[in-house]
Formats: sequence, structure tokens, C-alpha cells
Amino acid sequence: MSRQRRLRWAILGAGTAGRARARAIERDERGDLVSVWRGRFAGELGVPAATSLEAAIEAATAVAICSPSEAHAEQVRAVLEAGRHALVELPLALDAAEAAELFALARRRGRVLHVEHIELLDAPSQTLRALVRPTVIEKIEVQFERQGPGSADPASLALGNLARLHRVASVGGAFSHVHAVRASSGRLEASLTLATGAEITATFQQAPYFARRTVLRIDAPGSCWEQINGNLTRDGNPQTLLGVGPLFNRDQAVASGRILDGAPAYVDEERILHVLDVATMLARGETGPVPHRSAARGRESP
Repeated sequence: MSRQRRLRWAILGAGTAGRARARAIERDERGDLVSVWRGRFAGELGVPAATSLEAAIEAATAVAICSPSEAHAEQVRAVLEAGRHALVELPLALDAAEAAELFALARRRGRVLHVEHIELLDAPSQTLRALVRPTVIEKIEVQFERQGPGSADPASLALGNLARLHRVASVGGAFSHVHAVRASSGRLEASLTLATGAEITATFQQAPYFARRTVLRIDAPGSCWEQINGNLTRDGNPQTLLGVGPLFNRDQAVASGRILDGAPAYVDEERILHVLDVATMLARGETGPVPHRSAARGRESP
């Protein structure tokens, strides 16, 4: 727990996510944005642009990492080694082994390492978590389409869909097995099961002409839940969604609470590593049991 009651934030990577993070920090009564490093919106955030990564980190007590995914692990390491708290956009790292090393480094340094999972904070996800018991789920179908190069390989599709895998784990619990993986340019399909025995089918694809679309169907005895983007139905009937505020604002409030008050994460370390293990198996086309880490079997509390 920090003795400071107000945080000085730097942002690494002022792209779309970095700009959204800056707005969330502005609305955070317990934080101030003091520096930014790189990114096309760096000159629009109302704070000095740092001349180097090191200078941005030095100016802050906490650093939000919104850079491209491949830079996350290296920058998290630099932030923690400098004795600062780190907030990083999903994914923390490109595999679970490196992510585990970063969590261990944060513990050694006595700093908070917070990983953003804002999709789990949206209204459909919160409503499903509140109303669907994982033990009654028989089948989940998850689909995600987005605009992008049709030549995307399995590794980029698997890692790029960590948020969708977390959606499944959030409502259904831990994964148990990967049974089949089928990959082609721009498309990844997989068959899995959860620890409860529920069957999972996942289809992730991208092409230049696709619009962003998320579909999550959950079959349980006597009912079928279906989320399509921000809409949720049960047996075809529209559902009233649990109210939530802006997602980056909610995540920012959790991060500040973790640093200043010792509050818990809404997705724990073991679940983060567990889902990264699943993504790694899909990226490599591997089948078999999914590694089960000690705290990955339950569902977290946002």
C-alpha cells in the first residue's frame, strides 16, 4: 500500500488507447498526468512530451503503458526496475512465462502491476457474470471479427483475442483442454472445454472488409444467452443491462485503488497467466490439457 494519496502519471504511447487513458486520468480525483512519451496524440494531452522513455518514467510515480503489444513487457520491466508502479494495456506480455517474471519482479520491488481488461467491465459482461452460474453452462460459442490484414497468422489472431478468451473465462471459469485448432490466413478456429465440462467453440477472423463484431452465445438448460456487440438477449428477449460508467474510467479507478489502498485486482495474476497459456496453445496449434494455475479456477470480482 502506498503512503501517497495522489499519483503522478506518465503515459508511454499516446495513440488511441493512450489518449483514452489520459482522459481517464484527468477524471481520476487521485491522479495527475505529468508526462507523455511518443504517439500521434502526444502533443494534444496538455502535458510536456518527454525527451526519452527514461525521462517520462522519472517524472512519474505510476506509468501507463499504451504502446504496441510487442513493447509491453520490455517497458513494464523498465518501469518496475525504476521503482514505479505500472499499468499496462492488454496483453502484459506475449507469453505466460514472461508475464510471470514481470509479476515476480513487481513483488520484489514492492510495486503494483495492473493489467487492463476493460472488456470485462462492459455492461453485457457484467450482466452475464451476475446472472449466469458457470456450473450450469453447457456450451459457449465465441466469435470475433475485425478489420485488418487477411494474411494474419494464428499467433497474432490468438494473442489479439485474449480479451475474448477472458470473456469466456469470466463467465464460465478456467479452461481445461484444447481439443482442436484449425488455422488459415486471417482465420483461427478452436474447440476447447472448461473445467466444468462446458464445450467451447471459438472463431477469430479478420479481413479488410470486416466490421468489428463480437458474438458470445451461452447455452444452459432451458435458456440461451446471446451477446452481439453491446446488446444482450435471453431466449431472444432483450435484457436490461447492469449500468456501468466509461470503461477506462472504471479501470483507472481500480488501478489507483490498488496502488493507494491495496485494493484487489478485478482479474487476478493466475487468471492472466492461465489465459495467456490458452492463447499460446492456440497460436502454436497445440492440443491437450491447459496448464491450471492455483487461483485460475474461480471467477474474479470486478
